[in-house]
Amino acid sequence: MIQALEPWCAAFLYTHVETEGLLQGFPQDVIRPLRAATARQLIAAGGIRSQKEIDELHANGVDAVVGMAIYTGLLPGFVTSDK
Repeated sequence: MIQALEPWCAAFLYTHVETEGLLQGFPQDVIRPLRAATARQLIAAGGIRSQKEIDELHANGVDAVVGMAIYTGLLPGFVTSDK
């Protein structure tokens, strides 16, 4: 599907719905074939819980969307507000 859509897309966002919001970690093996399928920007989301996972994605040329790990304080250095 990525290759079919690539001419019309500047980037792709992949959300691993099985782990979205659960802080169970992101399955790196799932993103590798997607990275190989396109030269476009690739963004991954769904269960990312650590800086290590973000670093692994980055090493493979994939950007990360992180939500719950920031909200719950799992990622040090990020501050959330009650406001």
